[in-house]
Amino acid sequence: MTVDLAARTRTPAEDEQRFIREALAVVGVGADDARDVADVLLAADLRGIESHGLARLRHFYVDRIRRGAIDPKARATIVRETATTLAFDAHNGLGHPPAKHAMAQTIAKARAQGCAFATVRNSNHFGIAGYYAMMALEHDLIGIASTDSIHYGAPTFGSSKRFGTNPFAFAIPAGEEPPFVLDFATTAVTFGKIEVYARMKKPLLPGWAVDANGAPTDDPAQAAPGGALLPLGGFGTATGGHKGFGLGLLCEILCGVLAGAAFGPELSISDATAHGGHVGHFFGALRIDALRDVAAFKADLDRELRAFRSSAPASGQERVRVAGDPEREQEIVNRRDGVPHLPKVWEVVDELAAELGIEPLRRRLSS
Repeated sequence: MTVDLAARTRTPAEDEQRFIREALAVVGVGADDARDVADVLLAADLRGIESHGLARLRHFYVDRIRRGAIDPKARATIVRETATTLAFDAHNGLGHPPAKHAMAQTIAKARAQGCAFATVRNSNHFGIAGYYAMMALEHDLIGIASTDSIHYGAPTFGSSKRFGTNPFAFAIPAGEEPPFVLDFATTAVTFGKIEVYARMKKPLLPGWAVDANGAPTDDPAQAAPGGALLPLGGFGTATGGHKGFGLGLLCEILCGVLAGAAFGPELSISDATAHGGHVGHFFGALRIDALRDVAAFKADLDRELRAFRSSAPASGQERVRVAGDPEREQEIVNRRDGVPHLPKVWEVVDELAAELGIEPLRRRLSS
């Protein structure tokens, strides 16, 4: 039996953001860092990426801080710098604050020099990659963000976990049209998606995961923890699974090998979740006017995006949407109506509030 999605309870965005900040403060996170984390988690929920929002608060951040796997007081430091590059060490702190700072510095260098890149080592999960890429939009820059992750995915024709969900995000400003925002995992879905389907008691779609023997499965319980996610493109090579695997490995090279962060066996679930500080990030920013006139570029991108958005939909489909459209439209709804959460998420959040001694988020809905 699947969970009735109508049973989702919505909360105002500002209440969720305040709750996250309060919860993090209890476990020793400073006000500025807590705000950065809350901003990124809320952005995920507003954009409909519920696997990376409030549902992540307890297990990925609060619990890891409480057992000493993440240092809530760590401050990122610069280990290398040139006119167009930066390399940071996060010293096993929360992933969001150093990622946000690294992207801000990348943007500043790109505005001065035309383009810039940054890496972060010894970090932790930083939320949705799209948040950081989108920071470049208001500066007429193209933003790039990526992160490696704990290994959940099996390589093409493999059965064991050897690479992470390893997302890439690109954000490109347009003129009159909404921006192009591409934020994708290099596995078919994220591990969080498997968790969401498990909460809803729904079967997985074909091409998402394999069981412990490397056989395709639609059972969330078989996919995690014993099984693995499949690369973008699915099982084998016939539908392009090797391409998703190649992108995932590229991410691990940029965020792990190049950044001087962990890679390979060091990102196994048992090791990385126990000790923390294994994750690396990669950021880039490109000033459009370094290559051509900004107004002309935006006018051309408007024409390009309109060509797709106005194209004929397939039978039974309402319209064609390009990358970033579904998330932007969901954000409009969720800012207006409140952020929706499944009953299981509310249970975990209520338990967390009781343990931390703060006002439950649901109680705030009636105040």
